[in-house]
Amino acid sequence: MKLAFVRSKVESTVFTRESAGAEQLNAASLEQMKISAKAGSSSKNVISGLQKYGVVTACEEWKFWNGPLQQIALPGQMPVKLFPAKPDLTSDELAKDISSHGQPDILWVEGDEYPPYLDQIFALCPASFKMVYSKNWRPWKVEKLELFDLCLADEEWQCEKVKNLFPSVRSFVWDKLIDYENTHYPLAGEKIYDVCCLAHLRKGKNHELLFHAISRLQHRRIKCVCIGDDRRGLRPDLEKLAADLWLDVHFTGELSKEEVNRCVNQSKIGVMCSVFDAVPRAILEYMAANVPVLVNAEIMAGTRYVSPQSGLVKAPENFHLGLAELLEHYQDYSPRTYYLEHYAFEKIMERFIANLADAGSKLNFEKHGHHVNRDQKKK
Repeated sequence: MKLAFVRSKVESTVFTRESAGAEQLNAASLEQMKISAKAGSSSKNVISGLQKYGVVTACEEWKFWNGPLQQIALPGQMPVKLFPAKPDLTSDELAKDISSHGQPDILWVEGDEYPPYLDQIFALCPASFKMVYSKNWRPWKVEKLELFDLCLADEEWQCEKVKNLFPSVRSFVWDKLIDYENTHYPLAGEKIYDVCCLAHLRKGKNHELLFHAISRLQHRRIKCVCIGDDRRGLRPDLEKLAADLWLDVHFTGELSKEEVNRCVNQSKIGVMCSVFDAVPRAILEYMAANVPVLVNAEIMAGTRYVSPQSGLVKAPENFHLGLAELLEHYQDYSPRTYYLEHYAFEKIMERFIANLADAGSKLNFEKHGHHVNRDQKKK
């Protein structure tokens, strides 16, 4: 089966300010167009898994710019087609391409918007199985959700809301897939930090909860590392808050994947403080590195990943107690063992494929030579 992947967020998909010359497609310009190893996503990870299982035989991401049609294939990444965009954010070349190569069997959309290029794609691909992952905690808010066949959700209560509001749209809970072998894994070495907070410096990541919780543990000096970029200019305010509370906090800024894994491994515990968030992959990244995690009980999606073996879930008013308990007993947890028992590649993919086959009446798996074990879908 063929699959096309497209992001509905215009800023991540349409790049009309870039140079139109093909010779300008260097590493820097590709990174600006989010065509690089940094531009990963939970959707792409599972799509890669579908390829490894042979369910998807060919896939590509569709993007738009003001240059000629380009095909970009970087090592280890999903191929990208850059289509020339018209001022109205549609593309004649896209229409020609679909006419020449046919509609994809699966059209996988990431995001909750419905821009003109997506409207064009839907009109050109009436036979495609259309699925969406909203990337936020309110998947029922996806614009034109009624036009999709499937809506992926992070929690069962979200599925139920989608089904109630849009009875014709199928929905199931999927698990996030991360690279726990080559990117997020345990490293030997000294624990130089007590607490690691892996989150971009944005208001919604709720660093304030962590800082105030640490300040309540006055009987011990806690060293904290905050990993994440500062695209919203919040770092000065967070640094001031940490200083006002007399905290020992180190802000690293944006790091490479290798450096992130090193810092996580140098920490005794990890934390996730968000509330209005889809499942942050950091929860799984801590666990894969064998670092127990403390998660805010009020987060809209993600607490289901945490077990007594892998960490704690605490309400904001008790977050400081969770910190104290986890720091005192962090060596008693075995988060990576739990992670591999429940979220290893094979387990996630077999569940996903079984659910996809069940939801995708348009997708004839047997016709494409795939036997599906539907007993896996609820395990």
